[in-house]
Amino acid sequence: MRKIKHSKFKNTGFLFELLTRQVTLEIINGSEENAKGIIKEFYGRGTELSKELRLFNLLINEKYNTESKAEKYIDAILEAHTKLDYNKLQREKYNLIKSIKENFEISNFLSSPVTNYKILASIHKLFEGKKNDILDIKDVFDSKLTLVEHISSNSQTPKNVKQDKLVEEYKKQEKDLRLLTYKILVETFNKKYTTLNESQKGLLREYINNVSNTSKFNEYFESELIKTITELHSMYKGMKDKITKIKLRETINVLKKQKIGKKITDEQVSALMMSYELIKEINNVNGKNS
Repeated sequence: MRKIKHSKFKNTGFLFELLTRQVTLEIINGSEENAKGIIKEFYGRGTELSKELRLFNLLINEKYNTESKAEKYIDAILEAHTKLDYNKLQREKYNLIKSIKENFEISNFLSSPVTNYKILASIHKLFEGKKNDILDIKDVFDSKLTLVEHISSNSQTPKNVKQDKLVEEYKKQEKDLRLLTYKILVETFNKKYTTLNESQKGLLREYINNVSNTSKFNEYFESELIKTITELHSMYKGMKDKITKIKLRETINVLKKQKIGKKITDEQVSALMMSYELIKEINNVNGKNS
């Protein structure tokens, strides 16, 4: 039986992730919003691509407490996928890929890492396996097993339960800036982050521009980390407000724990981003330009 070959070009969810990353980059750089136009055209309401993307998202975001429930849920989504107009879906994908090639350098576009790539690939393989009868059963089974484990996994891991107080504090604030890790930027690609200062824009720009050059971004991140800790220390020494001093101390402790490994994580970028925001808020209170 024929084994399913995963194609990035045929994976609706994967292409959407890359386009939303590009939207973020265009917003930060103030360049022409080509990616946003492509998303509106091909993933807009009523298209088969938007319908398939919804099924991707249902499999990515839903959680069940047992593997049996997860398996039944996956089967229901696969059945729903058979209701799509495959001919129309293929035409839309062809035109989507054509538009992407016309607007972007394709090798750079496809080189961006996607954190949930394995899940997206598994979903694509299951969708392909459902509509083809001559595909490798083991390949389909392995993909389904990956999804069952993903959907039935406990979302409340010890790491999540024990989040730093700094993160919890900022989660309470009704600001777009608390959603600035790349993963959440993807989910809110249509929002304009007009209140970012230069440090925040610079961090996001470097993060997105250098996703395939980890060495360069690591050097940049380490430099910014040292500079930010130094600035926070200076603020802490001169701060009289007790609550603000607590925030500063917690922030400094969080940043000091950051270890520069082979790859900077989303959580590390988020911690530095929120540290910038704290500095900005203190400067605003003190009447300084941020």
